[in-house]
Amino acid sequence: MSDKDRFFKIPIAALVKKLPPKFGFTKLNLSQQAMVDGLEDHRFWVHISARRTGKSICAAILALAKLLEPNSQVVVVAPNYTLSSIIWEYVVELIEHFQLETKRFNQKDHVIHLENNSTFRLFSANNRTSLVGRAMHLLIIDEAAIIPDDEYFTRDLRPALSTYEGSRALFITTPRGKKNYIYEYYIRGQNDDPLSDWGSGRYPWHVNPGLKQNDIDDARRTLSEALFAQEYLCDFILFEGQIYKLKEDHLQDYSKQGIIPGSNRLTFIAGLDMGFRDATAFVVCATDGTNWWVVDSYSGSEGTTDTHAQEILKFQKIYNIDSIYIDTAAQQTKVDLAYQYDIVCTNANKSVNDGIACLQVLVANGQLLFDEKARDCFESLMGYRWNPKTTEPKPIHDDNSHYADALRYAIYTYTMSSAMSITM
Repeated sequence: MSDKDRFFKIPIAALVKKLPPKFGFTKLNLSQQAMVDGLEDHRFWVHISARRTGKSICAAILALAKLLEPNSQVVVVAPNYTLSSIIWEYVVELIEHFQLETKRFNQKDHVIHLENNSTFRLFSANNRTSLVGRAMHLLIIDEAAIIPDDEYFTRDLRPALSTYEGSRALFITTPRGKKNYIYEYYIRGQNDDPLSDWGSGRYPWHVNPGLKQNDIDDARRTLSEALFAQEYLCDFILFEGQIYKLKEDHLQDYSKQGIIPGSNRLTFIAGLDMGFRDATAFVVCATDGTNWWVVDSYSGSEGTTDTHAQEILKFQKIYNIDSIYIDTAAQQTKVDLAYQYDIVCTNANKSVNDGIACLQVLVANGQLLFDEKARDCFESLMGYRWNPKTTEPKPIHDDNSHYADALRYAIYTYTMSSAMSITM
């Protein structure tokens, strides 16, 4: 390919060597170089890259390279302004570093006009009307998988790419399962046809030589297996965001194995997620110190505190429950249960992702099982999923959340309390 035919007229490698020292590199890593090559060879490039592989700074470098060409239009779109500000701030820093003269710099409207008549703009996919009619040479969509659907592209932005010959679109993101448009775009880019407009690549953490193994080991310990696979290995995980990898054989009649009320080898605890507008969920768990069984459960979407209290009293009588862990947001209910019904509850540890990780380990090791009497709790956990629209791991709040929260309150709080008592 001759220099005349290249999309980037400015040599990227030379530009990288002049980066500010704080950026910490003067040569592109494998993932970053693939981003450059992908845009040179394809009109639409889908870049699936792990955390901390330098995808955002590389996108900013490519934006700057295009802006250095006179009369160029570069646009960045992200799910919201908070996320899109990452590339914006990098580009601003690079413009200042290279002392480029500007005719207009509007932080509020997120637009920069350079003296060479090139323009850099920032948009949120949430503001659809602002996207219409924006002609551009280079379009960068950041955190593309978090945007719910591709209408922002097909309806608003794709037509604008026809204004300038040879314009390009770059989609950069970590994966978010297979039930979204970005996975379809990625598969489209895997076409071997050399004449295809679409290309795609997937780049896990190890493409960045600057990452330290101990950092990765720490992430592997603190994240769930599925989340680590998604964020660092770039796997389009098969569970489509499912938080707990439960299977039907996790649900059985465990009474035949001695998991019954009154067993001297078991400790019985419970978790309570009080619903006000939502359903109230109560789960009873048994443990032998190593394994956990969810032995019974109750959910009520309508009913007074008295209604729920009467159900809890029945469970207490059957299982002789040692501790009930309750949501710390339900303190008045906690007081009412204690004084009116003699149901004493303990505040739960509400560290959501830590609690989820604790239960995920138990599920993965076959140490969390469900009795048939807790089938409704089991089915809720089967449907409990990560929110694909958030950058940080966050579960979807829906009807499956109540049992999931109650179970996490019980097992994680009890586990943490037991660990602290051992170390003291």
